[in-house]
Amino acid sequence: MATEAQVLEAIRAIARSELELERPIAPEDDLLRDLLLDSLGLTVLAVGLENRFRVKLSEEDAAGVQTVGDLARHVAWRTEEAR
Repeated sequence: MATEAQVLEAIRAIARSELELERPIAPEDDLLRDLLLDSLGLTVLAVGLENRFRVKLSEEDAAGVQTVGDLARHVAWRTEEAR
């Protein structure tokens, strides 16, 4: 089971290493507007989180996710559900 803080750190690490984002990433950052992620960037982030936390994220999961914090909460919830 992962905490939101652990998922947030993973999001930051993936954003730095895979997406080459150098800016600080906060939970309130909008994935599209603030981080300027396109569909490829969102996919890279999702796959990285799936691999790191051994969860499966679906398109339905994306419906309620707008911010980094939303994503961290959702992935943490998925890890708890997968136990």
